[in-house]
Amino acid sequence: MRIGARSLKTGISVALALLIATFLHMTPPIMAGIAAAVTTQPSVRRSLRSLFQNIYGNLIGAAISILAVLSIGDSPVAVGMVVVVVIAVHLKFKMKDTLSLTMVTIIFIMASGVSSTDQFIVEAIWRLALVCIGVLSATVINLLLFPPKYEDPLYDTILVQATDLLKWVRLLNEGASDNTKIKSERAAFDARKLQIENYYHWFREERVYSRKTRHARMRRIVIYRKMIHVTSLLHHILDELDRNENAYRILPQSFSLVLRQQMDGMMAYHERVLLKFDGKIRRKRHEEQAREDDQRRNELVESFAAHFSHSSPDDWLDLFPLIATVIDYSKQVKHLDRLVDSYQEHH
Repeated sequence: MRIGARSLKTGISVALALLIATFLHMTPPIMAGIAAAVTTQPSVRRSLRSLFQNIYGNLIGAAISILAVLSIGDSPVAVGMVVVVVIAVHLKFKMKDTLSLTMVTIIFIMASGVSSTDQFIVEAIWRLALVCIGVLSATVINLLLFPPKYEDPLYDTILVQATDLLKWVRLLNEGASDNTKIKSERAAFDARKLQIENYYHWFREERVYSRKTRHARMRRIVIYRKMIHVTSLLHHILDELDRNENAYRILPQSFSLVLRQQMDGMMAYHERVLLKFDGKIRRKRHEEQAREDDQRRNELVESFAAHFSHSSPDDWLDLFPLIATVIDYSKQVKHLDRLVDSYQEHH
């Protein structure tokens, strides 16, 4: 079992919130711990945004709760009515991310059981302060302890996804794949794709204060966005090969050979670009192979035009999406290579 930094920070945030509430003799301190556990975020920027949103949301919920208790009481029906009203207000002001904690705050305040009006208002403010302590504890811990850095897991996950896709495309291209195994791998590809998107958004949200560092980081964001796009095209090629495998197998040998060479060359090019970004291959040798791969793309277009100009549309309609995706894939890999070159020349 692996415990990540976020899990560790959640535990520390809860402990800190409980300690502060206990030190200030605020009861029950468990509410501060619940607020800290609920509001721990995966990135620093989200923590700061969550801090203000949760404070605003809980202030609204607390105010409505106090007014409701003073006017209609704290019966279960009254609590339910307040919950409905607060949900409507939060949705109206686009604050749905704070709803969970606000609901807890409402119930926590309305269930205080204090009969005196003055005492109830003081108790409600005291309980709202407990929630704020938990929110602040989670934000401070996320800012100071193990600030999240998502660039390395983003690159590593893209590399793993691309490597697995390249493996399966090569196997399908050679007719050596197991179709049932590919279907079982689709769930893993989809899960990893979602993970890549999450890492990318969290990486974009990381704060950078140096202007020079910020400029370089913005260029890396563009490169990662292009990496994700190219990997998605490779995923699409795998889907098209799997879906139209029979039509692919009956292609004329001359055209099939050109298509296979183009795909093999572009996939090798893709691998080299990913490794070049990490500084793991020699640039001169990569440029020589890139020129060869670009020439193969032109050969594919010429071969495609020559073969299908004498064929009926039914002969190539199923494979047209595959050919178009392969050509687009080759263009996007080349664009990614230029982005990496430009970045490495200036940073």
